[in-house]
Amino acid sequence: GHAAGDAVLRTIAERLERNSRSDDTISRFGGDEFLYLMTDVRDDETLERLVQKLTKLFELPCDFSLDGRAITQSVGASFGIAVFPRDGTSAEALIRSADAAMYAAKHSKSGYAFAAPESEQSPSQQTHSTHTPNGADS
Repeated sequence: GHAAGDAVLRTIAERLERNSRSDDTISRFGGDEFLYLMTDVRDDETLERLVQKLTKLFELPCDFSLDGRAITQSVGASFGIAVFPRDGTSAEALIRSADAAMYAAKHSKSGYAFAAPESEQSPSQQTHSTHTPNGADS
């Protein structure tokens, strides 16, 4: 139910906070989505390493107590990655690009996807580079 979901989200939020850099900003965005803002990122490989680290944090079981019962819950995550200015020049454009990339990652079951540059996106069709488990990109 809602109480268990809230407990899992609190656990994930605490993990994110404990494992972020001091200059990073993390916020809950909607029901079960988080925004993770990083500055001074030099390349996509740095972002891929961060996503791998975050994936491990999400994969750890969430242990909590609810109505006096001990509960362990596991969750998965899909990550959409947008980079300024490549994928948008405003906060709204970056969030839109990251959100679309996240849905591409969910659809492909790849774990994460990079957004296509904003100039290549149309309102009705968005393309994404997605990471696949075998390491190939599409």
